[in-house]
Amino acid sequence: MLIQVKYLMREKYNFKIESSDKTLLIEVPLSIFPPAVVLRTAYHFIEQANVIVGEAKENKIAVTLIFKKDSLSEPDLEELAYEFNLQLISCSVEEEESRKHASARDAMMRAALSSPPFGFRPPPPAGPPPNKQ
Repeated sequence: MLIQVKYLMREKYNFKIESSDKTLLIEVPLSIFPPAVVLRTAYHFIEQANVIVGEAKENKIAVTLIFKKDSLSEPDLEELAYEFNLQLISCSVEEEESRKHASARDAMMRAALSSPPFGFRPPPPAGPPPNKQ
């Protein structure tokens, strides 16, 4: 017996909306956004939604957001899809800036961890100073 399931999702841009299930399916092109950026973006929504990140296929990664809020209209879901896309851009810029400044950040961390904090010097050894000849 074959059961056919039909999803009535409205597709727009890179996302599909299923308002009756409070669900967004967003397909993110990996040619523009690396997987780390997609995961950081999805992480921003874990308080609002159950997040499912799919396997990368056809140079895209699918992210499904099933929102926890009881009543979300289709315009609300569309607004959240736009918010997801804006967050993708934000995370992408943060990632690029982090990569650009990585060597300076690493040098500062090495310097900070290799010297005593705030110019602290250990106390001199007890007793008279050694004779220098």
